[in-house]
Amino acid sequence: MVGNILAISSSPRKNGNSELLLQSFNRGVQKGGENVEIVRICNLGYGPCKACDQCAATGECILQDDMRSIYPLVASAKAMVIATPIYFGSLSAQLKMFIDRFQCWWYAKYRLGKPQVKPGEERPGFFISVGALKNEEHAKNALSIAKIYFRSINYRYAGSLCCSGIDEKAAVKKHPDQLQNAYIAGRNFAETIKQAGTS
Repeated sequence: MVGNILAISSSPRKNGNSELLLQSFNRGVQKGGENVEIVRICNLGYGPCKACDQCAATGECILQDDMRSIYPLVASAKAMVIATPIYFGSLSAQLKMFIDRFQCWWYAKYRLGKPQVKPGEERPGFFISVGALKNEEHAKNALSIAKIYFRSINYRYAGSLCCSGIDEKAAVKKHPDQLQNAYIAGRNFAETIKQAGTS
């Protein structure tokens, strides 16, 4: 495995709160000696899963869009971090659509026995969310989806940072403690990667 840490930003707001937290997390990762490749999925052109089930026979999606550039990145990354705002108690629509497009990987793993990421590789996955409401259930709901995604693609859930009570764009800058928490989480994540032997 020769890839970088893949950082997925799913907010439609550039430099919004979840993205600023992700940037702080990435600085911690880089301080820990790891390289990060950032992808803003809102800049990509891709659609939702069509439930055509044609991937059931091949493990590959037939849709010709920008997700074709994403699958190799996820397959080769040594670890992944996903950041999302909380919308209506869940992930952003962009991230949910992104995750659903890995239905082809689900078939490859569970039906065809040919997972894109081999079992036992222990590639760590980290989750970041930020929401306006101070409601733990919203963050838990979003996190549960992220955990299912990681498990389905043979990544290992390795932690999360879920912030609440932050709404306006870039308001997280008024919460330096949260940005510092993200930085520390990134440093720790880099250490987790080394311990997992994926560096």
